[in-house]
Amino acid sequence: MRIGRSLFQSKVGRRIFILFVMCALIPILCLSVISYIQVSVQLKKQNARDLQDAAKVHGMAIYERLLYLERDMQLRLLKSDHSDAFTKKFLPHFNAMGLIDSAGQTERLFGQFPAFSDAFLKKAASVSQENTALIFENNDNEKAAPAKAYMIMKADNTGILVGEIDTLYLWGIGHQNILPPMTDLCITDQYRKVLVSSFPLTEELRRDLARDTENDQVRLLEYNDQGENYFVSYWSMFLKSNFDAPVLNVLLRNRQKEALSALAQFKIIFPLVILLTVWIVLLLSIVHIRKSLVPLEEIKKGTQRVARQDFNTPVEVTSDDEFEEVAQSFNIMAEQLKRQFEDLNTRSKIDREILSSLNTQQIINTALKRLFLFFECHSVTLCLAAEKKPETFHGFILTDLKRRKPDEIFFDLSKTDLEELAKIEEHYIVSDQGLVRRIAAKAGVAIDEYLVVLPMMIDEKLKGIITLGYEQEKSFLNNELKHARQITNQITVALSNSFLVEEMERLNVGTLEALARTVDAKSAWTAGHSERVTTLAMKIAGAMNMEQQEMDNLRRAAYLHDIGKIGIPLSILDKPGRLTDEEYDIIKDHPSIGAKILEPIHAYAETIPIVHQHHEKFDGTGYPGRLAGEDICIGARILAVADVYDAVVSDRPYRNGWLKEKSIKMITDNSGTHFDPKVVDLFLAAISDLGLT
Repeated sequence: MRIGRSLFQSKVGRRIFILFVMCALIPILCLSVISYIQVSVQLKKQNARDLQDAAKVHGMAIYERLLYLERDMQLRLLKSDHSDAFTKKFLPHFNAMGLIDSAGQTERLFGQFPAFSDAFLKKAASVSQENTALIFENNDNEKAAPAKAYMIMKADNTGILVGEIDTLYLWGIGHQNILPPMTDLCITDQYRKVLVSSFPLTEELRRDLARDTENDQVRLLEYNDQGENYFVSYWSMFLKSNFDAPVLNVLLRNRQKEALSALAQFKIIFPLVILLTVWIVLLLSIVHIRKSLVPLEEIKKGTQRVARQDFNTPVEVTSDDEFEEVAQSFNIMAEQLKRQFEDLNTRSKIDREILSSLNTQQIINTALKRLFLFFECHSVTLCLAAEKKPETFHGFILTDLKRRKPDEIFFDLSKTDLEELAKIEEHYIVSDQGLVRRIAAKAGVAIDEYLVVLPMMIDEKLKGIITLGYEQEKSFLNNELKHARQITNQITVALSNSFLVEEMERLNVGTLEALARTVDAKSAWTAGHSERVTTLAMKIAGAMNMEQQEMDNLRRAAYLHDIGKIGIPLSILDKPGRLTDEEYDIIKDHPSIGAKILEPIHAYAETIPIVHQHHEKFDGTGYPGRLAGEDICIGARILAVADVYDAVVSDRPYRNGWLKEKSIKMITDNSGTHFDPKVVDLFLAAISDLGLT
């Protein structure tokens, strides 16, 4: 049953369709919406967990760096070496270091210190022997450089060791940036004072941070900044146990658009999934309707087939009800009618099969087999007169359907025999000695009693002969011989068309050869280049078992691959010395010029890419498109090998042709870089078969 308006003209069909949609489509759509909501929620939760984990990991990394810095300062207390080498090796992450005595005077060990405030000195003096203190000096402008960080340690009973920490190293934002991709960082102290930040803290974000509970160590917030939505997670790092320092808050921020990019992609795909689901439900509903109404529809189609004189397809109904009984009665009636029209249908098939092909050999094989079966003869012979020598015939003989192809023979007829055959208007039946017996003997056909001869005439000229041989006299039904004449005429027309197509193909190939020679003739050094390249390329393609259409495209491209050189000045093509960069750039335009020349020829649409890409290299360093690997069409990869080989073995104005052994080695050495390795392997076999090695 055809999908369309007629499908729903049945009340049963409409009822089943509505019921199916209500019971299947609506639940599926509801489930799809719920699934979409669940996926959205889960993606947001996953991003929150990832951002929270990243904030904690970054905070722990900062804490670990503080421990490393503390260890370095302790090492400094133990070592008496004050050299630069020691400082660079063991204190690489301090910008400066010095000793503060009991009078508040600073002795610089390395680097430069600013003048310390009284508050700073007071806090430094209060550090105990057991603890290490951290002091941060904030900038007034939060967008300025990170706040300075100092590590303070008791040196002895009278001195304090002070080191200015490299804050880029401490916060992990310098050249050793360990932040997750597309993530911003902000570090604040316990008063929410910014120590370092790659983004400004808005008032909204400050309020949200202030309202957040103090019980959870890791928190997640959402806020909007200048129309952009962000996720912010922060982790509070308590330093009091190891360092005499306040709490540090590590804040990480990422854009919701980037964090939920997978959700954005899902939003694009999900409607397509829903649409596909709708189509599947509709399809299933229609299939169910078809299955429910198929008995009635099959009987309807059966009556339509009988009206079209089609009796070969019986009505098949297995519904096990009254519809099946009606179908059986209908098939009995159709079989009776089939017997009356079987001959006409069989003959029509012969005509269609013969006229559907433009291949001469296929037409001959089909005609012989169909004539053999239809006329139930002992042998069928089809003989074609030579174009330039009409007395010479090329015969094809079929005596057994099990043979893959007919036997072939050649024979000549006398002028008298040709004149006698030309006088036959319809057919000629013989069972005695005479012209047909002589033809049968020359054609190698052994007959005992009966032979039917059907001349093939075009423009009142004898173009061939068809013979039907029988071992004994044959009684033909009404109009059977007349139809044999009609089939012979159809075979004659089909062969005439195939000869015309073959002649056009030869003309096309000749035109391509002429164009190729015209291009090659522009320079005396390239004479015959395109034809040699074509021969080698077709040999490689044959070894690759290419389809015939692909080989035809490759042949055209091989003949015309250098047609773009028409637009290249002869002074460059025949230049005896090395080309300049500007001249070489002009030469590299010839594939594009060739493609442009062939562009108006619609039949060459699949040939143009081969011409355009034949100077591309397998490793992507060729021209004009720098294509690589299988992005280069297979025809261009074959043509590249054939073109380069013929170019290097041929003489050029700036060098003599290479020895073939050297040329082959150059091809194999460039396998995988300039050339496709598979094509190179086939090339080696091809040149061996062509005798080029």
